[in-house]
Amino acid sequence: MLDRVATQLATTISEFKKNPNEAVALAHNEAFAVLTNNKPSFYVVPPALFETLIDMIDEIELARIVNERRNDGTPRIRVKIDDLA
Repeated sequence: MLDRVATQLATTISEFKKNPNEAVALAHNEAFAVLTNNKPSFYVVPPALFETLIDMIDEIELARIVNERRNDGTPRIRVKIDDLA
């Protein structure tokens, strides 16, 4: 059975445990997989990428809420953006 690795970079758990900071530095701010027995155990994600992913999740959740409310049958009230200031 083959396991999909969702990154272009990977290292073994043994190498990672020897020097985690070196593995992070060698990745040059890219995410990488840590493999155990040639299968992904976990991914190391740089802070900036993690923050981007969290923002994307927040945006997806907000879009879901907007769509729910758009389709809930509640009458809409038209307003001008200038009236809100």
